Amino acid sequence: MKKTTAFLQNPDGLKLMTADYVPDGDAVGQIVLVHGYGEHAGRYVHVIEALCGAGYSVHTLDHRGHGESEGTRAYFNTLWEPVADLRLFVNHVQSQTGNRTLIMLGHSMGALIALVFAIQYAYELKALILSGVALTADLRQPPMLIHVANLLNRFIPKAPLADGAPISELSNDPSVALAFTADPLTYKGKMRVRMGVSIQRAAAWARDNLEMVELPVLLMHGADDRICPPDGSRMIHERAASADKTFRLYDGMKHEIFNERERARVIADLTAWLNAHTLES
Repeated sequence: MKKTTAFLQNPDGLKLMTADYVPDGDAVGQIVLVHGYGEHAGRYVHVIEALCGAGYSVHTLDHRGHGESEGTRAYFNTLWEPVADLRLFVNHVQSQTGNRTLIMLGHSMGALIALVFAIQYAYELKALILSGVALTADLRQPPMLIHVANLLNRFIPKAPLADGAPISELSNDPSVALAFTADPLTYKGKMRVRMGVSIQRAAAWARDNLEMVELPVLLMHGADDRICPPDGSRMIHERAASADKTFRLYDGMKHEIFNERERARVIADLTAWLNAHTLES
């Protein structure tokens, strides 16, 4: 496996950290990996290594305000900003590889970003894979918190408002929480007002447009996920128009199924699904 890193500048002038992982030999498919809130793509190296070992090239970027990318920490004005950044990156990958059809793999907020991208730019993708998608978490928030957030959004959008999800809920493996806490590139502060509002509004828009999803889709979710409930994946499975859709629910697993004790089984399921689909145009 060969890794190459670079910065991609977006129209807002922010430099975004990108990485390309290329397997030994010819790639059987191209995957764009989209990370979640408060983290960075470097937390998926073990997944990337497995995918490269199976013959896939993997391309990643750190969202604006995340990881090694520029921008206010853990902050978007709207979720359509990282969607636009992602499209810029996808077009860059396509220009470099000559591959016009990519597979997109997103986790948590990254899965929501990937879902919005797939609804708007389905012609750019061959398939969609969503892990722990943040589609219905907002529906479980107290209505008063949503009201206050929308009010404050008009005046102090960057102010920290709500505690993030408990790090202990990421995985049953305690080493995952320890590593997240020690990682200087992860965000451990309160969620900013507009960030929460942006996720809520994008999730509502995605729920209203699920019937537009026609790509082959794999939905993966931990049954014990208290950060992003699995009913979001279930909703996509029920309402997406795709004739090729698979929902895998993992008993006993929390939010980060790729970081659970049984992560090898999850990664094997992911690879098997990829291998069963025609990934090149």
